[in-house]
Amino acid sequence: MPSTFTIPLTTVAVGTRTFGPATLADTDTLVTLTIDRTVTGGFNSQPASTTARISIEQSNDGGSTWNELAATTFFGGVLTMHGGLPVNSNDVGVFLFPGTGRRGRAVVTITGAAVAVAGSLAIT
Repeated sequence: MPSTFTIPLTTVAVGTRTFGPATLADTDTLVTLTIDRTVTGGFNSQPASTTARISIEQSNDGGSTWNELAATTFFGGVLTMHGGLPVNSNDVGVFLFPGTGRRGRAVVTITGAAVAVAGSLAIT
């Protein structure tokens, strides 16, 4: 059954944090993380030197070993799309490897300055 979790507004300090692990249902196939860039203190109000590297990882052995499925880096500053429209959110999504007894987590590394984040995590 699909699940969506709200990420409440919080400030993440410089450094590396692990969020999770969480048990994945046998039927889960996709994870999508969305971050709102427009919150006060968020990425739009930060210099480009503020970054967040986000890695989505999966374990197929109950958490003994982890495999990075996807990673991306979000940069501070106001970003625009083609045509000059502002980018108000960033997201990263990845398909999960099939299996039973799976676990998932996110590893976030912030550099530059602490940054405020809010958003959602969807598992389907």
